[in-house]
Amino acid sequence: MKQSNKKYWDNFYKKKLINYKPSNFALFVNKFLNKKYTKVVDVGCGNGKDLFYFKKKKIEFYGIELSKNATSLIKKQLDKRVEKDKIFNESFINFDYEKNINGIFSIYSRFTWHTINNKNEKIFLNKISNISNLKYLFIETRSNKDDLYGYGKKVGKNEFVTDHYRRFIDSKELLNKLRKHFKILYFKESKGFSKFKNEDPCLIRVIAEKVASF
Repeated sequence: MKQSNKKYWDNFYKKKLINYKPSNFALFVNKFLNKKYTKVVDVGCGNGKDLFYFKKKKIEFYGIELSKNATSLIKKQLDKRVEKDKIFNESFINFDYEKNINGIFSIYSRFTWHTINNKNEKIFLNKISNISNLKYLFIETRSNKDDLYGYGKKVGKNEFVTDHYRRFIDSKELLNKLRKHFKILYFKESKGFSKFKNEDPCLIRVIAEKVASF
């Protein structure tokens, strides 16, 4: 599933131009940031439209994206070498956050949580739970109440494959997993977050703060 998703997104971004209009989620998250915690790591950053919004807001940004076509597209639009070096063509599951990012930072995950299976979710949560300099976790992902739930071939619990893989997230399960290492500051499950033409997906929004470990 991982490889088929990589192929899908490589094809998707092959001829895509960057739309510089940020997502509603990026606008929402910006309200929670301040000068102390302005480093944001966008995991699965796609073509970088939210990265360019963070750049405009003078927020130090990092982007991780498995699709080489997408990361190449972003780098072409960045004029500073130091910014280009913060775009990583890699899986955010395997990324070494502590090696590549200094100081306090937050993880921004828009429309990426539902691209990973349960096994990789567990790996990712274990990884970030042990990062001492992680401050916030921002998540926007498809809910299992979404209209697309059930479309395609079922390959596991809440998992379906159409032209690419999706795992629809159970909000209660996600919150229970997060609460082991995070304090939930905001949660909502609703339509209306990301309307596009005739589409209005049911999404989960979570803002969680990392609980200090002793």
